[in-house]
Amino acid sequence: MPVFIRRENPPAYTDCRQYKPFLRRDFLGRCVYCERTEAYLGGDEAFEVEHFRPKSRFPELVCSYPNLYYACRRCNGHKSDTWPSDEQMARGLRFADPCEEDLWLHHLREREDGSVEEKTTCGAYSSRHIRLDREALRRWRRLRSEAQRDLPLLIETMHMLEQLRASLERPDAKAEVRLIALKRRIEESRLRFSIG
Repeated sequence: MPVFIRRENPPAYTDCRQYKPFLRRDFLGRCVYCERTEAYLGGDEAFEVEHFRPKSRFPELVCSYPNLYYACRRCNGHKSDTWPSDEQMARGLRFADPCEEDLWLHHLREREDGSVEEKTTCGAYSSRHIRLDREALRRWRRLRSEAQRDLPLLIETMHMLEQLRASLERPDAKAEVRLIALKRRIEESRLRFSIG
């Protein structure tokens, strides 16, 4: 099953950049390839309209919404106009289509250190051309893994503080400030790493 499912039904535009708000919603504010979020990368200005099948090879698809993806500048720049030849495609060398399949389930595996293991020729082609094993992505995957591990502990701590607050006869200003800060950190982790 694909990670990204298109739900938007935009009007036809002659400028592909006009699709960006629709793509942003369809791709949940995340890069279609590396899956980093807007919250992590500093907002939607870090993202571009990506042509899955490159404009240079498929000019008829320049404004075709099903060919447009939401990608961070780095991944979009690395993929650029790359597209496999017919010979390469026959050998299984192709880009995984995140609207058709789960790249990280079927073709790549994330190791504990954040690096990428290529499970298929499709995964190898995708990873090498988009550079999905670059250090910035390894660091992000490590941080996301830590956040996934820490989030249940932070939520449990938040509930304990809420119970403590409810049991007090008088409100404790310091406890209230700590609770607000903890809730802010929980929400920030959820947004930055698109988790729970």
